[in-house]
Amino acid sequence: MEGLLTGTFVAAAAVALVAGTVRGFAGFGAAMIMTPALSALYGPGTGIALCLLLEIAVALPLLPRALPLVEWRRIVVLGGAAALLAPAGTWALTRIDPAPMRWLVSAIVLLAVALLASGWRFRGRPSTGATIVAGASSGFLNGLSGMAGPPIAFYYLAGQDEAARVRANLTTYFVVVDLAALASFGANGLLSTDLGLHGLALAPAVVVGGLLGERLFPLASEAFYRRLALILLTAVAIGALIV
Repeated sequence: MEGLLTGTFVAAAAVALVAGTVRGFAGFGAAMIMTPALSALYGPGTGIALCLLLEIAVALPLLPRALPLVEWRRIVVLGGAAALLAPAGTWALTRIDPAPMRWLVSAIVLLAVALLASGWRFRGRPSTGATIVAGASSGFLNGLSGMAGPPIAFYYLAGQDEAARVRANLTTYFVVVDLAALASFGANGLLSTDLGLHGLALAPAVVVGGLLGERLFPLASEAFYRRLALILLTAVAIGALIV
C-alpha cells in the first residue's frame, strides 16, 4: 500500500467521508460506495478489508442512540447465520471468477428493488427461516465483496418497522457481521499492520461523515427514507456490473 498523505489517500478519505454520511443517514450503503472505490485505489483484497474496518469505525459513534431501538432476537439470528457463511464468501473471493457472481448479485438486488417498489411486504413478521436466509446471504456477500447490505436492507424494508427502527437494526447488525468478516479475512492472511494503520488514518473521515448523516436523518420523512433506500439498492445492482 502507498504511504499516507498521498493523492491516493486523499481520494480514499473523500470517499470515506461521503460513504460515512450515507451510512449515518440510511444505516447502510457505505460499502456500496467504498468497496469499488477503495478496490480501485488499493486493489480488491486490500480495498474490501479497508471497507470492513471503516464500516466498524463509522458505526461505533452511532450505536448509543441505535441500541435502544434494536430487536436483539432477530439480530442474533441474522448475525449468527452471517458469521457461518462469511468464510464461504471469503473462500469464493479467492477462488471463483468474479464476473458471473457480479451478474448474479445484480439480478437478485434488482429483483428485490422491484418487489419493494411494487409495495410488497411481509405478511406479519418474517419467519425464522426467512431471517436465517437473509443473514446467511448477507454474510456470504460480505465475505465475497464486503457488501453485506442488500439482503438485510431488503429484509428490513419489506417489514412493517418504522424508519428509525430499521436504521437502528441495520446499524447494529453491520457491526456484528463486519467483525465476523474481519475475523475471516484475518484467518486467510488478508490483514496486515500497514492496512490497519491506513484504516486508522481514514477513520476520522468516515466517522465525521457518519455523524453528519445522523444529524440529517431526523429531517427526512419516512417516505423519503424508503425512496433513498431503494435508490441505494439500485445503485448496488448497477455498480456490481461496472466495477
